[in-house]
Amino acid sequence: MHRFVFLCLICLGTTVDAYVTVTKYTIGNKTYYEKFEQPWFRHMHYDHDPVEASEKEESAFGKHYVPEDDVFIAPDWTAHEMKYMSCLNRTCVCGYFKGNVKNGECYLPSGQLLKRAVRRELRSLRDEDRRMIEDAWNAMKKSGLYNKIGRVHKYSGVHSGPAFTLWHREFLKRLELALRDHMRNPDFGLPFWDSTLDSLLPEPKDSIIFSELFLGEVDDKGMVKNGPYHNWETMEGRAQIFRNFGEDESGEMLNDARVDWLINNPDINMILGATMPLTTCPMNHTLDARMLEFSHDYVHFFVNGDMSKSYSSSNDVCFVYHHGMIDWIFENWRQNMQSREEREKDYPKSDERCFPFWHNGDNSMPLLQPLKNKDALSNGYTDFMYEYYPRSTCSKEKPDCHSPYLFCYIPPNDEHPPSCVSKVRRNGVCKGFEDWPICYWGQCVNGKCDENAKPKKNAAQFEKFEKRIVPFIM
Repeated sequence: MHRFVFLCLICLGTTVDAYVTVTKYTIGNKTYYEKFEQPWFRHMHYDHDPVEASEKEESAFGKHYVPEDDVFIAPDWTAHEMKYMSCLNRTCVCGYFKGNVKNGECYLPSGQLLKRAVRRELRSLRDEDRRMIEDAWNAMKKSGLYNKIGRVHKYSGVHSGPAFTLWHREFLKRLELALRDHMRNPDFGLPFWDSTLDSLLPEPKDSIIFSELFLGEVDDKGMVKNGPYHNWETMEGRAQIFRNFGEDESGEMLNDARVDWLINNPDINMILGATMPLTTCPMNHTLDARMLEFSHDYVHFFVNGDMSKSYSSSNDVCFVYHHGMIDWIFENWRQNMQSREEREKDYPKSDERCFPFWHNGDNSMPLLQPLKNKDALSNGYTDFMYEYYPRSTCSKEKPDCHSPYLFCYIPPNDEHPPSCVSKVRRNGVCKGFEDWPICYWGQCVNGKCDENAKPKKNAAQFEKFEKRIVPFIM
């Protein structure tokens, strides 16, 4: 008997709604097909295995590889940054913004009250607000501040254990403080990239998110060739960010099923558990491929290029926006599944039979001192520092995603609830969505977004929506 596995997508109605793994059996002269339908992955992801204790030193267990020829530049924080970056409330951080504390509130030099930063999905921002954020990133890049903070991640090595999510939460908070300090309106926070909006597209790499309006297109060598982050020199000295879509077949976007599974999961190990434990670890759970860090990994693999390696991923602004979504998942799990008290005390038991000591709750965060890992369980992050604007949703009654870059897909026969889906960039694949306003430029013709095609009559209702200004609501 010969057995191998391949994947196909079942099309229900006009687009992909279910993922099916097909196993082919050849027995004698007959062929049989066994189909398994699941909603979690576009590609089949099998449960992972622990690291053999005997292979600990040779494996990637708890390590963050950096090439041997790397030129080390210390990512040191200045005395000014060290004084304020670890703050977990606005009065503590007030001095970073040159503000003054009065009656328990922070007032900026302009007289404006410092509020929690609002983190919004990229496509829900008004164009002028998105450009303000892009200008701030570019100012940080030009001054060297972006690369300096990026090196904190490059040389940290906090992956594959329970501190992964918490370390990145603190890292993003510090990066966000620097970003806010470079914007004329510090009420805006670090945007996030909700890749579930791209998951139903025939070719997610053709999403509007990878156009010159947002994260930029790539040339035939994978180098970012346009957009606001064009010619961003990497920490290693390359002239452009590198993305290599399709290189890793395990790469894919998040989807609603997996996000729902995570934020409603009663098992803390699915959120903060070690994803690369040793075989000596007395675990009471499986290494489920849907775990938060694994789910996070697959998006890195999808973008690939700089994003495919931990040491280089912070070169790409995709890294920042993607981790904003991972933090959104983490916070929503906390709100759904934990009491306020549990949020600040529940942490996987420290056990060096499972993971390196730097993942222990009482260990200092590498390069993010003086905080310890358990400090990032604080409610202060979202009580005082930032909040998340709701994700885009729609319904039959209100088929409006409140963004010209999204459309509301309503599946036939109520196969699943309506959902907001990203529009596609020019010349992108749109097959299966010919009757939907999927193309940001032009119309879907013969499975491609044709910029010169005239709008269909039945799409007229969407023209007015696409031209209107989306209000910013705080």
